[in-house]
Amino acid sequence: MTQQKDQMVAFNELSEKEVIELSSRAKIDKLQADEIFIKQYDPDPMLFVILDGKMRFVQGPKTHQKTIAVFSKGDWIDATAFAKDPLRRTSVIAAEPTRIMALDKTTIDSLNTMTQLTVYKRLAQLSAERLRLLKKSENHLLKKNMQLKEDIFNYRSPLKTEFHQSEMIKAIIKKVPRLPAFATTLSNQLYTKDLVEQIKRDPALVAIVLKTINSAFYSFQKKISDIHHAVVLLGFEQIYQVVIAEGIRRTMPNTSKFKALHLHSEIISHIAFMLSLESRHGHPAEMASFGLLHEIGQIVIQLLKDQNPKLAALVGVLDQAQLGSLLLKEWNLPDVLWKSVEFQSYPEFSSPHHIPEELRYNVTLLYLSHLCYDLFQGKKELKLSSTFFDEYIELTNWQGLTLDEIARERLLPAMVKKSKTYPLPLRQLIEKQT
Repeated sequence: MTQQKDQMVAFNELSEKEVIELSSRAKIDKLQADEIFIKQYDPDPMLFVILDGKMRFVQGPKTHQKTIAVFSKGDWIDATAFAKDPLRRTSVIAAEPTRIMALDKTTIDSLNTMTQLTVYKRLAQLSAERLRLLKKSENHLLKKNMQLKEDIFNYRSPLKTEFHQSEMIKAIIKKVPRLPAFATTLSNQLYTKDLVEQIKRDPALVAIVLKTINSAFYSFQKKISDIHHAVVLLGFEQIYQVVIAEGIRRTMPNTSKFKALHLHSEIISHIAFMLSLESRHGHPAEMASFGLLHEIGQIVIQLLKDQNPKLAALVGVLDQAQLGSLLLKEWNLPDVLWKSVEFQSYPEFSSPHHIPEELRYNVTLLYLSHLCYDLFQGKKELKLSSTFFDEYIELTNWQGLTLDEIARERLLPAMVKKSKTYPLPLRQLIEKQT
């Protein structure tokens, strides 16, 4: 009599006769607390009705098990709703002494038509209710996500200091060697034949180009002896990058740390140039310069450390992007470059709407350049700074693509075609991807 009353609680939409029929055909299981009813990967989907007690649905190994749902007396459960693939990855465990009615598809199909309709109607109602709860949870998470993003931005933003008001920093910036004149005179000639003539008019510049591309850094098999050959081999844009890179190198201390920094900037420059071409966003030459200059603030930081060794720890937390921006502004470089440098780190903690609209493509392409470079170096996509990735991708014509798809299907094939013109470390990195 007690069992029948318990069953009526779960089946209040069925007649007593239908409940008796269902009970006679279904399997009734009694479980002790913590007893496993269904183990992970059990391939037989079933429906459950809890007649008494409580059940936990858990995922993961015993050491890292996570409860994803709890059901009590009177609840109906479509166990297949918890499976993400044909093999169930959810275990069902009794939270306390429990009685369960287990229904497989064969059992349900053996019932009379009206009873079947009642069973499926009840399951449909439960599914609709779960969808409503999921939608409510989704809206809550979206709101929480937006708030967390703003909290991150509000936390990071005050860390930016008005460096331009610091007399010490202004003095340091004035002491940094300026970019050589040759590094700022070629931008307007990037795609014209006048580039060769302009370089030829400056013997020192010819020497710089030939020395650089004949060095171990490029490791070409044959020596390049004239500027015409260099331009034919590398192309106008590559020569431009060689000249700018050499100018930047001359502003840096000759230490292993800055050599590594310079190599990083060169590689990012080449990636940014190609991403700009492939995405048809931004200006490739401008992105090449941005890539070469984006770490320039490290020079200021190193000089501050050298001149104030006792403050090295404090100096180390300064915003190198803002310092680099001030330095480039002092050098009278185009506004778009020093402003892009200032906002370069925003994708790590901010949505694009916090970045001036005219800078968003540049900042996005540099951000993608770093992500692609990290991916090529073997870093896992989940370990990268990609909280705002989707929002920045929305600015490009690559919406819906993953980082891996952008890096390996859009960027890599284009870089492979030009790999022979790249510095040796970048050529080697590309070869590892193919």
